[in-house]
Amino acid sequence: MTYPLERRKEQQGLLRRIDRRNWHLWVLSFCVIICLAAAIATFFYPAIRWHVDRLEVAYGILPQLIVGLLTMVLLCVIYITLKQRELNELRNFLIATNLEARRLREELPRDALTGVLDRRALPDVMKREVTWVDRYRVPLSLLLFNIRGFKGINAAQGNLAGDEILKTLAKAIEATARQTDTVLRYGPDRFLCFLPRTDHVGAAAFARRVTEACRRHPRLQEAVLSFGITEYNAGGSPDLILAEVERDLSSRPDSAPPPAAIRIATQAR
Repeated sequence: MTYPLERRKEQQGLLRRIDRRNWHLWVLSFCVIICLAAAIATFFYPAIRWHVDRLEVAYGILPQLIVGLLTMVLLCVIYITLKQRELNELRNFLIATNLEARRLREELPRDALTGVLDRRALPDVMKREVTWVDRYRVPLSLLLFNIRGFKGINAAQGNLAGDEILKTLAKAIEATARQTDTVLRYGPDRFLCFLPRTDHVGAAAFARRVTEACRRHPRLQEAVLSFGITEYNAGGSPDLILAEVERDLSSRPDSAPPPAAIRIATQAR
């Protein structure tokens, strides 16, 4: 599992990026104010510089200038307001999901063998993740890992060897996961990952990182790891998304695995 210090650093990094984007909005606001002040100063500069009592204004273009200036200011105000609201929602989402994930990790049942969440926790985890997606309109991907031929490994090497493979794979997945990600044991040789704020491409990258981590473990040399990916959209059906990720996993052929089915094996020296 990812060390608490690393997870705190990850969360602090996300919050710092949000703060930087907040400062960018403040800089943009300052620039708009400067432009507006410069426009007003340019208009009144002749009267101030040469003490002219009466300004000669080209009334033919004055309305267009005023409308253009006000339109620019209005558009900037709308953009800054929307972005500020988006950043505030993202900050609240990060804080709330971290607190909720920490609470659920302490309260939900865990698998006795691997230490990840048990399948009995699936309804609570699904409800939490779907609620966040529907409220904040952030992406959510589900990633289902499967060890192919696991029964054969048990038959050839024994159940204890199979248990060690499961525990090692669970540790590799949790070590790769972020603090807001959730990992649970979905079946005898399957692990389901909830990846909030992650689209399909990001989920595939996560699977590649898990695979690279697995290559470093000698116990996984004989295992073949495949995965299925699906993305949940706001307002969708939780039951359908589970069916979709299972269907995506089962669509991978057992022979000659495609790129999504990654063989964890080392070359013979």
